Parts: sequence; C-alpha cells; structure tokens
Amino acid sequence: MNLAKTILLLTTLLTLSACGSTRYSGKIIPGTVGRPIIVETTDDRINNHPGIPGLEVTLYNESNRGQAPAQLAKTITDEEGQFAFSIPSSNTPRGAVIVRVTGDEIYSARSKTFLPRGSQLMLFTVVTREPMMDDDTSASVDPTK
Repeated sequence: MNLAKTILLLTTLLTLSACGSTRYSGKIIPGTVGRPIIVETTDDRINNHPGIPGLEVTLYNESNRGQAPAQLAKTITDEEGQFAFSIPSSNTPRGAVIVRVTGDEIYSARSKTFLPRGSQLMLFTVVTREPMMDDDTSASVDPTK
C-alpha cells in the first residue's frame, strides 16, 4: 500500500472514531439527599429499589472561569426510574459534570460528579415531596382520633 492510501485510511478511521458517541445510563431513586454516585451494575439499589418515573435529567459540562455550564444532554426517566443519554465523543468532558434532576414530585437536585466508566452506572438519590392532600380529604380527618 502506498503512503497516500495509508494516510487516507488512517484519516478516515480517526474521523469515524471521532464521530461516535458514548452512552451513559443510570437510575433515580428516593433518598435523604439529592446526590449522584457511580455504582457497578450489580449494586442492590440499581436492581432492587423502586425508581422514580417522569423526572428530567440534564447533564452539563462544568463551567470554565466565568462561563455558564454548557448543556450536554437531557432525558426523562422511564417507568422504572431509569435514564440513558448519549454524548458525542467530541463533546465528552474530561473532568467533572453537573447533573440536575427536576420533577413535580421531588425537590430539585443539582450536584457535581464524574461520568461512569465501562460498565458502571450513575445512581442519583433525590428527596421526594410529601403528597398533598385535597381540602376535602383533610377536612374529613378528625385530628382528635
């Protein structure tokens, strides 16, 4: 193979590998504080704790001196509280990221973490809000009993 063909082949391979993306996934469960941690796929909380559906998960690149954090990805948790998003290889941060979780049934949570590696997952605990009672329901409850 001549030098020109070798250079063209290497350039093509590098370009194609740069066009890829990395998939990250995890789960959101109720907890006493809103924070993300990185866990293995065998972690009991991933497999045996109920998740919270319908929450918005937004991932931001940590801000650089005076700049606003750049949004990398946004997704919604499924019926089991699981989420997944892909980040193009060219945008994958090398350092910490900011994860923000919002929804009607939780107190919004925002925290800094690193992205999972290999087969690891992101587990985010959030504080849930107390269910609100209707005025009719609260009126029918006798506080003396």
